[in-house]
Amino acid sequence: PRCLYQNCACMCMFQILRVQGIGRSCSAMSSPSKKQKIGSSHETKTVGFIGLGAMGSHLARHLNTFSEKEWGTKALVWNRTLETAQEHARAHGTVAVTTLAELGSCHVLCLCLPTTAHVKAVLNEVPLEPDSLVIDMTSGDPEETRELAAKLENVRDVHFVDAPVSGGPTGAAAGTVTSMLGGDPSDIALASRVCGAWSKKVVHCGPVGAGDATKSINNVMNSAHLLLATEGMLALKKYGVEPATAVEVINASSGASLQVQRLPDNVLSRKFAYGFALGLMHKDCRIAGNLVARQTPDAILIPKVVALLGEAEERYGPNADYTQIAQLLEERAGVTLG
Repeated sequence: PRCLYQNCACMCMFQILRVQGIGRSCSAMSSPSKKQKIGSSHETKTVGFIGLGAMGSHLARHLNTFSEKEWGTKALVWNRTLETAQEHARAHGTVAVTTLAELGSCHVLCLCLPTTAHVKAVLNEVPLEPDSLVIDMTSGDPEETRELAAKLENVRDVHFVDAPVSGGPTGAAAGTVTSMLGGDPSDIALASRVCGAWSKKVVHCGPVGAGDATKSINNVMNSAHLLLATEGMLALKKYGVEPATAVEVINASSGASLQVQRLPDNVLSRKFAYGFALGLMHKDCRIAGNLVARQTPDAILIPKVVALLGEAEERYGPNADYTQIAQLLEERAGVTLG
């Protein structure tokens, strides 16, 4: 196509490529004095990260490495506690900002917060410009996420992709989590590139909210596997089979699962130190429970898992490790596995 600028002598003998979600066009069509947008031809981008918790601190580190390599820019980081952001900057070379307003220059803004409510509150304070992209790694509520994304698009012309992750702090540190993306296909290519900085696998699950919905079911299945394995081990121990022996056999058999594999390190050892808070797991399971209640109201198993998580949180507190749900069944059985 001919260049849209009348004074440009060049004939733009090119195709407008959609490479990883970044449009390519001739340089005459861009202005270096304006903010670089997601769909523009600019190579450099400013990226930001909000939420430097057990997961977010690692993801922000990977984002910074990716951004420096791809665009030559350091990631801006913000945390509710300024000292945390400053320490992250010292340790990983990111740039700590003191106010959310300073993130308004970001072309790509990533978040990893406890709930969708936190995401809404924070984004209200960030003056994002039109055509910027929000990538939210929060394990959020899919319906609330859809409402938020629609508001950002309709009122502020900001794009949104939900991209929760699975793999825990260990996977986040190693950059081997699985990312579940929900969003418009036009936004997914760039979001996939960014999420690839901390993921071994990136999957587009569907429209906005699909990533959060999938993550909630993943986590309720995670909890269900752990509860089921614990219940089975308790029965075997009472029958005279040592739990460590049973785990060894089952992990080499058709009953194996990631949660059975984790039993020795977290339950049999009595460490209960996987690194994911019981309160957050219960929150994710409640989201799954609400989803199931709307879609399959006759479901039996998932509502029971949600109820057990609630009972465990009430007993051990929201800050307990989620693997302590095994203790709830141990106490009921009058037996410990360790």
